Amino acid sequence: MLPFLAVFFLVCCQKEPTITFGNSFVQNNSNALVVVVDTLSVNLSTVLVDSIASAGTGTALVGSYLDNQFGVVNSKSFFQVAPASIPALTINSDYDSIALIMRINHNYYGDTTRPVSYKVNQLTSQILLPYLQSTFFTNSSFPVDPTMLGSVSNLVVTPTAGYTSLFENDTIRIKMSDALGQRLFTMLRNQSDTVKINSTFLQFFKGLCVSSLDPNPSALYGFKDSMVMRIYYHEPTLVTTNKFADFQLSNKAYQFNSITTDRTATPLNNLVLPVQPVQAPPETPSTATGNNAYLQPLTGLKIKMTFPYLSTILLRPDYLSILRAQLIVKPKIGTYNNTNYRLPPVLELYVTDQNNLIGSPLTLNGSAQTGNLSIDYLNPGNTFYTYDLSAYIQQQAGLTGTVNLDGLFLNMPAPANDTSLNRMVLPDRFQASVENRVTLKVYYISLKQQF
Repeated sequence: MLPFLAVFFLVCCQKEPTITFGNSFVQNNSNALVVVVDTLSVNLSTVLVDSIASAGTGTALVGSYLDNQFGVVNSKSFFQVAPASIPALTINSDYDSIALIMRINHNYYGDTTRPVSYKVNQLTSQILLPYLQSTFFTNSSFPVDPTMLGSVSNLVVTPTAGYTSLFENDTIRIKMSDALGQRLFTMLRNQSDTVKINSTFLQFFKGLCVSSLDPNPSALYGFKDSMVMRIYYHEPTLVTTNKFADFQLSNKAYQFNSITTDRTATPLNNLVLPVQPVQAPPETPSTATGNNAYLQPLTGLKIKMTFPYLSTILLRPDYLSILRAQLIVKPKIGTYNNTNYRLPPVLELYVTDQNNLIGSPLTLNGSAQTGNLSIDYLNPGNTFYTYDLSAYIQQQAGLTGTVNLDGLFLNMPAPANDTSLNRMVLPDRFQASVENRVTLKVYYISLKQQF
C-alpha cells in the first residue's frame, strides 16, 4: 500500500495558520494540523456531443476560419422573412433594388485582417421542425437553390468598430436578384394575398441561407438576429422620394446556425465519434489527443475531469476529516489570446458520471460557480479558473469502490454555450510544464505531526 500511496500523494506537508478545531475534532489541539495534498490525480478527457441547440439564440454566425488547435470551423445561418407591412404603392411607384441587410454584433473569430465574402441562397424547403423535435441544432440543415440570390465580396471588417468602406455604421448590405425584387414589388403593389398572409408567403418564399463565399477559411463573424430583406423604390413626383419596404425576420425561434468542423490536421482528429443512435456522448482520454483536453461547447466539445483515487486519502493513518478542497484550472500557455482565440469568461462545473450526461452545476452559497477567471497575458502561468470543491470532494471521497467513475464537466453556461466559439485547451498531468497542470488541493485535518 505504501508504494501505491507514494504515487498519488507526494504530500506538501505544511502547517497552515494556527486553527482551533475544538473538542469535536481532537482532544489535544497541539497534535492537530492541516495538511495540504496537491498531487491527487486528475484525469482529463474530451467529450464530443453530437449536436448543440442553435436556434433562437439572437446571433447569426456566418463564415469560416482556421484554428490550429481546433481545426476549420464553418457556420451558415438559416432563417425566414416575411412582409412587415404592405406599403401604399401607386402605379407610378418605381422599383429600384433589393438587398439583405445584416448588422454585426462584434463577435468574431479567425484572421480579421483578411477580407471575407458572403452569399445568399433561397431555401427550396420550408423551415419546419421535424417530428418530435422542439428546436434546431448545429447539425440541422435545409436544402437550398444552388443559384445565388446575391453576394458580396472582399469585405474588410473592423469588428471592434464596425466601419469599412462597404459598411454603413455596423451594417452590411448584400445586393440580391432584381428579378426577385421586381416580382415581390409587383406583389406589394397589387396587394397580393401572398404577401398579406404570413403563412402563405412562407409557402411561396421558404427562407434564406447566408454562408461564406470564401474559397479558403478566413474569419467568422456574428450578426444580430435583426436581418431584413429590403426593397428600395421611389415615387417619381416633382421631388423624388426614396422609400423602402421591409421583409423582416418572421420567427426568431426558427433562425439557427448550422456548424461543421474539419479537425483532420489537429490532435482532435483522434476523437471518438458518436455512434448512431447516440446513447451516451463518447469521451476520448487526453492521452489520445496530445495530452490535452479541448473545450468548445458550440462545436460539441466539453472537458471531463475525474478523480479516480479520492478514496485513498481516507487510508492515510493521520487522516481525520477533509476541511476543504480547491480546484485550479490553468489553460495551456500559448493557446489563447485577447483577440480571436479568447478564453470563456465564465465556465461552470457540472456533475456527470460514466454515461457522460450533464447534471446539475456545482454551487457555492446557493449560486453556480463560474470559475472567477483571472487572466495575465504577461505572465500566462498566472491565468486560471478556481472552484471550491469542498462539498463535492467530501461526498466523493467517501464512495466505496476501487476506482471512482464519477466526474465533472467544464462547460459554458447559456446563452454563451450556443452563441460563442470561445474555447480552451487544457493540458493533462503528463505535460512537462507544471505551470499548466490542473491541480486539486485537498486540505485535511491531521491527527499527528508529519515531520
